[in-house]
Amino acid sequence: MKTPFAAVVVIAALLAGCSLGGGDGASDKAGGSEAPVVLRIAYLDKPQTGQPDEPAVRWFAARVGELSHGGIRVRISFDVGGEEASDVEARVARMVRDGRFELGWLPTRVWDQLGVNSFQALQAPFLITDYALLGRVAQSPMANRMMAGLEPLGISGLAIVPELLRHPVGYSRPLISLRDYQGARVRDIPSKATDALLSALGARPVHVSGSAAGLEVSRGHIDGAELPTSRVYGAWTVTANVSFFGKANTVVANAAALEELTEEQRNVLRTAAKQTMERVVENPPSERAFAKRFCAVGRIALATPAQVAELRRAVRPVYDQLTADPATRSLIARIRTMKRNSSAPPPPEPVACGHAGPPETTTQEARSPERFDGTYRWKLTLEGARRVGAHPEDPDINSIVTMTLDGGRWLLGTDAHYSGTFEVRGHRLVFDWPSEGYTLTISFKRRANGSLDVKPVLPMDHGDQFVWASSPWRRVGPPVRDVP
Repeated sequence: MKTPFAAVVVIAALLAGCSLGGGDGASDKAGGSEAPVVLRIAYLDKPQTGQPDEPAVRWFAARVGELSHGGIRVRISFDVGGEEASDVEARVARMVRDGRFELGWLPTRVWDQLGVNSFQALQAPFLITDYALLGRVAQSPMANRMMAGLEPLGISGLAIVPELLRHPVGYSRPLISLRDYQGARVRDIPSKATDALLSALGARPVHVSGSAAGLEVSRGHIDGAELPTSRVYGAWTVTANVSFFGKANTVVANAAALEELTEEQRNVLRTAAKQTMERVVENPPSERAFAKRFCAVGRIALATPAQVAELRRAVRPVYDQLTADPATRSLIARIRTMKRNSSAPPPPEPVACGHAGPPETTTQEARSPERFDGTYRWKLTLEGARRVGAHPEDPDINSIVTMTLDGGRWLLGTDAHYSGTFEVRGHRLVFDWPSEGYTLTISFKRRANGSLDVKPVLPMDHGDQFVWASSPWRRVGPPVRDVP
């Protein structure tokens, strides 16, 4: 899947260098060494998984190197915090605060979990609903006012970088009218502002880790989510003309680490962050393009004007909460004024499409797994990678995968790490993967020769979709090895 931002410079290799805080690092600051200063930036996600902000963080890292003529190198620490905790964003924010990383790339929504309310205007319900307005806010003096709220934490804000609009997404049912939200269990990333928004609509915010999300959906414990269209899986329905808010990210620095740098080095970081923000603002994504691509696998629904007005009325209590803080009240008022005075033409409306049916349940009658005993093989292809949204340069392309199923146990390849148990429910194979701590589910159609045509049951990581379900499983014989 192509990310919405322009192609970026990718650093092929980061050579080892000195750190801040003593030794060679002290010599760097004093000009007594030519070794570069290496700054680590904490980033939440794994590399090359299609995250919309990954090109921007890579561009920022490369730009710091260019502006400093190699004197500063930013090393991106991917997947900081892992996928096991539901509050991973807050945990990583605390790591930056505590100096475990010199820099951080973190969503603005996380900061109210650490007692900072200055970004909550960005999440005011239905206020920022287009990229032009989100970009104008990021470039305005309001951004500095928001980032100033980080100072009591010992964190310095360098820039606010826009990302994608967040929409209501339904799994067990579409989330279109206010009635659809009543009692719905909607997953969001922990944030006081987002929780308040969902609760005002009558939904119940659900906080689960990334590793547990797929299992909770398959068990029927999650009815929906708030997501950008480009990150929605095919079995879901996106209400594309309802935007809760525009997500943005903060580029931040641990204040003590920043102070150890020279003024010239600090200016390099600030300039690179500002230029990253400007680059993103100048290349806004297209919601209509996202919707068009999603229509190939899922469903786009549209709320009527009356339904939109009903949703807006329902969240008025959230504004009462947000505007109780004078600074947030002032920021919301400024954004409203900016919105009214905008001369930019409204973005084109998405078009309803798709025919996603109700998801299969997991309560179907279990079938004996022994009926599927055998050795299966399939080839990972570039076409398969593109079909499931995996990276087109995935190193596994053209490799052969071998799966052994034997008596309710499975083994992928030969490494016991890639093994576990599975069960058959209806037309689904449900694989428990203990070493990774989560469950994968694929739907299948069985051929006369025992081979399987497979599809991923979403949500599922794009990499897992590629390896597990981007090609048919060809049965080549009985189990050929003992499965651990």
